[in-house]
Amino acid sequence: MNAAIQYNGLVLLYGYLQRLYVHERTKGLLDNGAFNVEKIDIITQHLKKIHDITDVFDNNKKLDETNQALLLDIANVCSEMSDEYKNEILNSKTFKDELAVVASTIYAEEHINNGIIKMGELFNPEIQDRFMQQILYYRNRVALVNAVVQKETEGKEISEKEKEQIKNWYVETSQTSSYMKKDFDSIKEYIQS
Repeated sequence: MNAAIQYNGLVLLYGYLQRLYVHERTKGLLDNGAFNVEKIDIITQHLKKIHDITDVFDNNKKLDETNQALLLDIANVCSEMSDEYKNEILNSKTFKDELAVVASTIYAEEHINNGIIKMGELFNPEIQDRFMQQILYYRNRVALVNAVVQKETEGKEISEKEKEQIKNWYVETSQTSSYMKKDFDSIKEYIQS
């Protein structure tokens, strides 16, 4: 078993779950608090399970069969939820829909970058250094998305520049959504390595 590859699978899976979580939370915020509590609870439970499993890498440096099986089950659930999410990406019709998609993607990218930094700390300091250089980039993207979501929920004016940036990120996200199935195949392969 290759612990670094397994950890990479865990990071990517966590990133997808964060993406689903932020999407649901943002949709609820933008819809006057109409949250899908059941879906958010399921996602939150899986995020907690993954968080608990990360300690294995600090201690044993690899996954045992029990944790592999648990992560594969989570990956299957997440993959199914991501199919629904992908449909929502491709069928977004309003600025609010697009904003929820963008917020989820931007947050997931930041979580993945942070996970790769931790992976570098555990397994390869060169990777850690390279991805630490991206922290400010992701932080700025998250800050912009947060500001736009806040303006939208408060009914404040969103600048044309902000709208254009959200639209550009949405287009990028919709174009790359076709890779989700492949991503989950990779995640499952990494976890089993």
